[in-house]
Amino acid sequence: MVKLTSKRQLIYDILKKNDSPLSAEDIYELIKDEKLNLSTVYRTLDYFYKEQMVSRNYLDNKAYFYLNHDDHHHFMICEVCQNRFEMDCHIDEMIAEIKKKYGFEVTHHDLNFYGICSNCKNKNWHFGKLC
Repeated sequence: MVKLTSKRQLIYDILKKNDSPLSAEDIYELIKDEKLNLSTVYRTLDYFYKEQMVSRNYLDNKAYFYLNHDDHHHFMICEVCQNRFEMDCHIDEMIAEIKKKYGFEVTHHDLNFYGICSNCKNKNWHFGKLC
């Protein structure tokens, strides 16, 4: 069990209240506490990631974090509107094969697909530009 300081608990609670992944800057804006600076948010998110409490995905070189639960999440991320669409995980068989073939124990994994969602595609958007 990971011990959470009051600052870590505050950041954890914000992640818990939000359904979608948040960046460090998003979390910092939601905290609005003068005693907590942005570097503390970054350090805490790194700590959560190392402790496997959160997963992260990237969009435009910015990390977005979300809590790990018993079930994990995979996303399709639109590079135009930046919406994230959750998808099912279908790689459990692959993980079992990796263990059997290589003896490698997968402890966790991240999977994200980047592209253009159907809504943006229908608007003729292509990588941020209207065609």
